[in-house]
Amino acid sequence: MEMQGVLKSVSNGLAILHLFTNKKSTWGVTEIANVLGLNKSTVSRLVKELVVEDFLEKTGSKYQLGISVLCLSGVITTHLEIYREAKSPLQALVNKVEETAHVAILEESNITYLHKVECQHPVQLLSYIGKNNPATCTSSGKLLLAFQSDTVVKNVINGSLPKCGPTSVVDQDLLLNDLQVIRQQGYSICVNELHDGVVSIAAPVRDYTGGVIAAVSIVGPTSRMREDSFPQYVEEVIKAGQEISEKLGFVD
Repeated sequence: MEMQGVLKSVSNGLAILHLFTNKKSTWGVTEIANVLGLNKSTVSRLVKELVVEDFLEKTGSKYQLGISVLCLSGVITTHLEIYREAKSPLQALVNKVEETAHVAILEESNITYLHKVECQHPVQLLSYIGKNNPATCTSSGKLLLAFQSDTVVKNVINGSLPKCGPTSVVDQDLLLNDLQVIRQQGYSICVNELHDGVVSIAAPVRDYTGGVIAAVSIVGPTSRMREDSFPQYVEEVIKAGQEISEKLGFVD
Protein backbone atom coordinates (compact mmCIF):
# COMPACT_ATOMS: atom_id res chain seq x y z
CA MET A 1 0.00 0.00 0.00
CA GLU A 2 2.82 2.35 0.94
CA MET A 3 4.63 1.57 -2.32
CA GLN A 4 1.45 2.28 -4.29
CA GLY A 5 1.27 5.70 -2.64
CA VAL A 6 4.87 6.45 -3.59
CA LEU A 7 4.28 5.40 -7.20
CA LYS A 8 1.15 7.56 -7.34
CA SER A 9 3.12 10.57 -6.09
CA VAL A 10 5.81 9.95 -8.69
CA SER A 11 3.17 9.66 -11.41
CA ASN A 12 1.49 12.89 -10.31
CA GLY A 13 4.84 14.67 -10.07
CA LEU A 14 5.72 13.67 -13.62
CA ALA A 15 2.27 14.74 -14.81
CA ILE A 16 2.91 18.17 -13.30
CA LEU A 17 6.27 18.50 -15.06
CA HIS A 18 4.70 17.52 -18.39
CA LEU A 19 2.38 20.54 -18.16
CA PHE A 20 5.26 22.95 -18.67
CA THR A 21 5.56 23.55 -22.40
CA ASN A 22 6.61 26.16 -24.93
CA LYS A 23 3.04 27.48 -25.11
CA LYS A 24 2.65 27.66 -21.33
CA SER A 25 5.87 27.80 -19.34
CA THR A 26 4.45 28.97 -15.98
CA TRP A 27 1.71 27.38 -13.89
CA GLY A 28 -0.04 28.11 -10.60
CA VAL A 29 -1.15 25.51 -8.07
CA THR A 30 -4.85 26.08 -8.76
CA GLU A 31 -4.33 25.78 -12.53
CA ILE A 32 -2.42 22.52 -12.11
CA ALA A 33 -5.06 21.09 -9.79
CA ASN A 34 -7.87 21.97 -12.21
CA VAL A 35 -6.14 20.53 -15.29
CA LEU A 36 -4.99 17.31 -13.63
CA GLY A 37 -8.08 16.85 -11.49
CA LEU A 38 -6.04 16.72 -8.29
CA ASN A 39 -6.69 18.17 -4.86
CA LYS A 40 -5.05 21.57 -4.36
CA SER A 41 -3.34 20.41 -1.18
CA THR A 42 -1.86 17.44 -3.05
CA VAL A 43 -0.59 19.68 -5.85
CA SER A 44 0.80 22.17 -3.34
CA ARG A 45 2.74 19.41 -1.57
CA LEU A 46 4.10 17.94 -4.80
CA VAL A 47 5.09 21.34 -6.15
CA LYS A 48 6.94 22.16 -2.94
CA GLU A 49 8.84 18.87 -3.22
CA LEU A 50 9.71 19.60 -6.85
CA VAL A 51 10.97 23.05 -5.82
CA VAL A 52 13.16 21.55 -3.10
CA GLU A 53 14.71 19.24 -5.70
CA ASP A 54 15.08 22.15 -8.19
CA PHE A 55 12.77 20.59 -10.78
CA LEU A 56 10.56 23.65 -10.39
CA GLU A 57 11.34 27.22 -9.45
CA LYS A 58 8.91 29.79 -8.06
CA THR A 59 8.46 32.94 -10.12
CA GLY A 60 6.00 35.33 -8.50
CA SER A 61 2.87 33.39 -7.62
CA LYS A 62 3.55 30.71 -10.24
CA TYR A 63 6.19 28.12 -11.08
CA GLN A 64 8.53 27.41 -13.99
CA LEU A 65 10.93 24.57 -14.79
CA GLY A 66 14.07 24.56 -12.67
CA ILE A 67 17.71 23.71 -13.03
CA SER A 68 17.34 19.96 -12.38
CA VAL A 69 15.41 19.57 -15.64
CA LEU A 70 18.46 20.85 -17.48
CA CYS A 71 20.77 18.70 -15.39
CA LEU A 72 19.00 15.60 -16.68
CA SER A 73 19.93 16.52 -20.24
CA GLY A 74 23.46 17.54 -19.31
CA VAL A 75 22.95 21.09 -20.59
CA ILE A 76 23.63 22.76 -17.26
CA THR A 77 26.53 20.69 -15.93
CA THR A 78 29.20 23.11 -17.16
CA HIS A 79 27.04 26.20 -16.66
CA LEU A 80 25.79 25.79 -13.10
CA GLU A 81 27.74 28.78 -11.83
CA ILE A 82 26.22 31.05 -14.48
CA TYR A 83 22.75 29.92 -13.45
CA ARG A 84 23.41 30.60 -9.79
CA GLU A 85 25.13 33.96 -10.19
CA ALA A 86 22.58 35.29 -12.71
CA LYS A 87 19.53 34.91 -10.50
CA SER A 88 19.78 38.13 -8.48
CA PRO A 89 20.95 40.40 -11.35
CA LEU A 90 18.16 39.07 -13.59
CA GLN A 91 15.52 39.84 -10.99
CA ALA A 92 16.96 43.33 -10.50
CA LEU A 93 16.91 43.87 -14.27
CA VAL A 94 13.26 42.83 -14.51
CA ASN A 95 12.39 45.17 -11.64
CA LYS A 96 14.03 48.08 -13.49
CA VAL A 97 12.81 47.58 -17.06
CA GLU A 98 9.59 45.67 -16.32
CA GLU A 99 10.24 43.19 -19.11
CA THR A 100 11.23 39.51 -19.05
CA ALA A 101 14.95 38.75 -18.73
CA HIS A 102 17.02 35.71 -19.74
CA VAL A 103 20.49 34.29 -19.64
CA ALA A 104 21.37 32.09 -22.61
CA ILE A 105 24.33 30.15 -23.96
CA LEU A 106 25.32 29.13 -27.49
CA GLU A 107 24.76 25.48 -28.37
CA GLU A 108 25.95 24.89 -31.94
CA SER A 109 23.54 26.92 -34.12
CA ASN A 110 21.02 27.55 -31.35
CA ILE A 111 20.84 29.34 -28.05
CA THR A 112 19.65 27.55 -24.91
CA TYR A 113 18.00 29.49 -22.11
CA LEU A 114 19.67 28.77 -18.77
CA HIS A 115 17.63 31.16 -16.68
CA LYS A 116 14.50 33.25 -17.01
CA VAL A 117 12.73 35.80 -14.84
CA GLU A 118 9.34 36.86 -16.11
CA CYS A 119 7.77 40.30 -15.83
CA GLN A 120 4.12 40.79 -14.89
CA HIS A 121 2.94 40.76 -18.52
CA PRO A 122 5.37 38.52 -20.44
CA VAL A 123 5.41 37.83 -24.15
CA GLN A 124 4.11 34.30 -24.59
CA LEU A 125 5.51 31.43 -26.71
CA LEU A 126 9.10 32.69 -26.77
CA SER A 127 11.08 30.95 -24.08
CA TYR A 128 11.41 28.72 -21.06
CA ILE A 129 14.40 27.29 -19.27
CA GLY A 130 15.99 24.71 -21.55
CA LYS A 131 14.30 25.92 -24.74
CA ASN A 132 16.33 26.36 -27.92
CA ASN A 133 15.92 29.16 -30.46
CA PRO A 134 17.91 29.79 -33.66
CA ALA A 135 20.96 31.88 -32.78
CA THR A 136 20.75 34.02 -35.90
CA CYS A 137 17.19 35.16 -35.09
CA THR A 138 17.75 36.30 -31.51
CA SER A 139 19.65 39.15 -29.88
CA SER A 140 21.36 36.71 -27.51
CA GLY A 141 22.40 34.40 -30.33
CA LYS A 142 23.77 37.17 -32.53
CA LEU A 143 25.58 38.67 -29.55
CA LEU A 144 27.20 35.33 -28.75
CA LEU A 145 28.10 34.67 -32.39
CA ALA A 146 29.72 38.11 -32.61
CA PHE A 147 32.32 37.02 -30.09
CA GLN A 148 33.02 33.57 -31.54
CA SER A 149 35.89 32.56 -33.80
CA ASP A 150 35.52 32.78 -37.57
CA THR A 151 35.41 28.98 -37.70
CA VAL A 152 32.46 28.76 -35.30
CA VAL A 153 30.57 31.50 -37.11
CA LYS A 154 31.20 29.85 -40.49
CA ASN A 155 29.87 26.52 -39.21
CA VAL A 156 26.70 28.19 -37.92
CA ILE A 157 25.86 30.28 -40.98
CA ASN A 158 26.95 27.71 -43.57
CA GLY A 159 23.94 26.89 -45.70
CA SER A 160 20.51 28.49 -45.55
CA LEU A 161 19.70 30.71 -42.57
CA PRO A 162 16.35 30.27 -40.78
CA LYS A 163 13.63 32.88 -41.20
CA CYS A 164 11.60 33.05 -37.99
CA GLY A 165 10.23 36.59 -38.09
CA PRO A 166 9.61 39.18 -40.82
CA THR A 167 13.03 40.82 -40.38
CA SER A 168 15.17 37.71 -39.82
CA VAL A 169 18.54 38.16 -41.52
CA VAL A 170 18.86 35.38 -44.10
CA ASP A 171 21.72 36.81 -46.16
CA GLN A 172 25.15 35.65 -44.93
CA ASP A 173 26.98 38.85 -45.83
CA LEU A 174 24.38 41.01 -44.07
CA LEU A 175 24.57 38.77 -41.01
CA LEU A 176 28.37 38.97 -40.90
CA ASN A 177 28.10 42.75 -41.08
CA ASP A 178 25.58 42.70 -38.21
CA LEU A 179 27.95 40.59 -36.12
CA GLN A 180 30.81 43.02 -36.73
CA VAL A 181 28.65 45.96 -35.59
CA ILE A 182 27.51 44.04 -32.50
CA ARG A 183 31.09 43.18 -31.58
CA GLN A 184 32.12 46.83 -31.88
CA GLN A 185 29.21 48.30 -29.93
CA GLY A 186 29.01 45.56 -27.30
CA TYR A 187 25.28 44.82 -27.47
CA SER A 188 22.64 43.43 -29.82
CA ILE A 189 19.11 44.57 -30.67
CA CYS A 190 16.62 42.46 -32.63
CA VAL A 191 13.25 43.79 -33.73
CA ASN A 192 10.75 41.38 -35.32
CA GLU A 193 13.52 38.85 -36.03
CA LEU A 194 12.27 35.93 -33.93
CA HIS A 195 8.59 36.88 -33.90
CA ASP A 196 6.62 39.78 -35.34
CA GLY A 197 6.02 42.52 -32.78
CA VAL A 198 8.81 41.45 -30.44
CA VAL A 199 11.98 43.28 -29.39
CA SER A 200 15.00 41.74 -27.66
CA ILE A 201 18.18 43.39 -26.43
CA ALA A 202 21.26 41.43 -25.31
CA ALA A 203 24.65 42.11 -23.73
CA PRO A 204 27.64 39.85 -22.98
CA VAL A 205 28.41 37.84 -19.87
CA ARG A 206 32.13 37.18 -19.43
CA ASP A 207 34.09 34.77 -17.25
CA TYR A 208 37.35 35.42 -15.41
CA THR A 209 39.34 35.11 -18.65
CA GLY A 210 37.34 37.86 -20.32
CA GLY A 211 35.75 35.47 -22.79
CA VAL A 212 32.06 35.86 -23.61
CA ILE A 213 30.37 32.72 -22.28
CA ALA A 214 26.71 33.75 -22.14
CA ALA A 215 24.31 36.55 -22.98
CA VAL A 216 21.84 38.40 -20.78
CA SER A 217 18.79 39.76 -22.55
CA ILE A 218 15.39 41.34 -22.16
CA VAL A 219 12.40 40.72 -24.41
CA GLY A 220 9.10 42.51 -24.81
CA PRO A 221 6.49 43.68 -27.30
CA THR A 222 7.20 46.55 -29.67
CA SER A 223 4.14 48.28 -28.21
CA ARG A 224 6.02 48.68 -24.91
CA MET A 225 9.67 48.67 -25.94
CA ARG A 226 9.75 51.77 -28.13
CA GLU A 227 12.78 52.64 -30.22
CA ASP A 228 13.30 55.97 -28.45
CA SER A 229 13.77 54.04 -25.18
CA PHE A 230 16.33 51.59 -26.60
CA PRO A 231 19.34 53.50 -25.16
CA GLN A 232 17.95 53.20 -21.62
CA TYR A 233 17.19 49.50 -22.10
CA VAL A 234 20.68 48.89 -23.50
CA GLU A 235 22.26 50.61 -20.51
CA GLU A 236 20.39 48.43 -18.01
CA VAL A 237 21.07 45.18 -19.90
CA ILE A 238 24.79 45.98 -20.14
CA LYS A 239 24.86 46.72 -16.39
CA ALA A 240 23.23 43.36 -15.66
CA GLY A 241 25.76 41.60 -17.88
CA GLN A 242 28.61 43.35 -16.10
CA GLU A 243 27.22 42.40 -12.68
CA ILE A 244 26.93 38.73 -13.61
CA SER A 245 30.42 38.85 -15.16
CA GLU A 246 31.89 40.29 -11.96
CA LYS A 247 30.24 37.52 -9.95
CA LEU A 248 31.96 35.05 -12.29
CA GLY A 249 35.36 36.61 -11.60
CA PHE A 250 35.71 39.01 -14.52
CA VAL A 251 37.72 42.15 -13.77
CA ASP A 252 37.44 44.96 -16.30
